[in-house]
Amino acid sequence: MKLVRYSANVLVTIVIGGVLSRYVSGLPYEFPPLPASIAFVMRKLGIDTVKNADDVETIGLLVIIVASFIVAAVLVWALNRLLRRWQLGHG
Repeated sequence: MKLVRYSANVLVTIVIGGVLSRYVSGLPYEFPPLPASIAFVMRKLGIDTVKNADDVETIGLLVIIVASFIVAAVLVWALNRLLRRWQLGHG
């Protein structure tokens, strides 16, 4: 039973993360937090934003994908916690 639950959690996380990353990547680049967060991550990784100007879009997409999957994983974890509390309260 645990294997089914873990598989369902992974599947839901992948689906939510994929949908969220597609939504965020479809936002206009002028969306203020987007370029600032991309530049921040590039600086933290030690990548020069001026020298690697053509890599900004690729790194930006990777940042969006990773952040989307992290948000999706936290969301699934929180839903699992709420479901567990509800089951214990009504069990």
